[in-house]
Amino acid sequence: MAEPVTAGDDPAEHRRLAVLERYGIVGAPAPPDLDVIVRLTARVCEAPQAAVNIISADRQHQIAAVGIAPTVCSRSDSMCAVSITAPGQVMVPDARRDPRFAANPWVTAPTGAVRFYAASQLHSPEGETLGTLCVFAQEVRSLTARQRQALDDLASLVVDVLDLHRHRQLLHHALLAADQVRTELERSNTALEQFAGQVSHDLKNPLTGITGHAGLLAELPGVSGDTHASAFVRRIEAASSRMNRTIEAALSLARTGGALHLTDTDLQVLAQETVEDLREELTRARAHVCLGTLPVVPCDSTQIRRLLQNLLANAVKYRRPGRPARIEVSCDNDADGWNLRVTDNGVGIPAEQRRHVLEPFVRLDSSRPGSGIGLATCLRIAVAHRGTLAIDAAVGGGTTVTCHLPYRPGTRG
Repeated sequence: MAEPVTAGDDPAEHRRLAVLERYGIVGAPAPPDLDVIVRLTARVCEAPQAAVNIISADRQHQIAAVGIAPTVCSRSDSMCAVSITAPGQVMVPDARRDPRFAANPWVTAPTGAVRFYAASQLHSPEGETLGTLCVFAQEVRSLTARQRQALDDLASLVVDVLDLHRHRQLLHHALLAADQVRTELERSNTALEQFAGQVSHDLKNPLTGITGHAGLLAELPGVSGDTHASAFVRRIEAASSRMNRTIEAALSLARTGGALHLTDTDLQVLAQETVEDLREELTRARAHVCLGTLPVVPCDSTQIRRLLQNLLANAVKYRRPGRPARIEVSCDNDADGWNLRVTDNGVGIPAEQRRHVLEPFVRLDSSRPGSGIGLATCLRIAVAHRGTLAIDAAVGGGTTVTCHLPYRPGTRG
């Protein structure tokens, strides 16, 4: 058994652990796409077991695995803790004959002992080794040259997924922080604009890597000729496409609410144009949209159009099964400003969840398509106009969303 490994005064290990901590994956739910990758790895390498192992200061964390229940073990008992210090990929046909692993408890176990073992390191963009993608079996065997290349490619794909997960978390936290400082809207919007430009590059790089590696894997004979393996690759490509849509929506949200271009806008015309934009979607859902008498209101027409698009699309998406959607758009004014309302007869939002759904990436029903950005975007548009957004239950069931747009200083409707 290897001696316990600690960072001690080793600067290199301190750097590695600092990078690992920024990923936030130790002790947290793993990105779900890793499950697909380990299954594909096992199939391509024709191995019964595969795992993504992350090596922390004193533990090995199996954050995704196939053929074995994910576990946490001591770093001193970990085969992959040895592999992360190797100069490259580790491939061991019979671990009993390798002095690095012969005494390891995974090899000497009376039942289920590991014989064959191969591992490719997970290198972060900073060059630090986070852990490994490994395959193993209880019989002596080896990998072909193509399989060894595929193991390296899949390890790179794992890092791309982890990087995308890390940057998505950064974006999520930045958006939440921005919403918490809405009283400093102009300053925060400038900061978000700058952040969006920077993070776009950081997010697109790992996503491009995922798509590229998936394309390379699809061309491997062991994948293209295997129905199940091809299905795994298609799932990776579909997940990449979904994540790309989420990134675009999130970056769009970050940019929402910047400098306003206020003009006297005829909401009647704007609402009619919005309905026409969504005509195909509304017709497919057999939705009826009733437009009340809408006034001319000083606002940013582009952003209010987007607010209406999001609210109308939500009303269609969250309609009651077997019941045509009915959507009403109305507007009145009070002593403080205009109240633009969109009311539907859909499934409604529980009172205790109404504040929660205004946060970015929150979705109450994951079975329906979407990224959880729509209502958060509407809130930012309302706040950008110095207004508010409120969610209430509609009479007879459904939801009413009210965007309050205050009068311009020194004026009244």
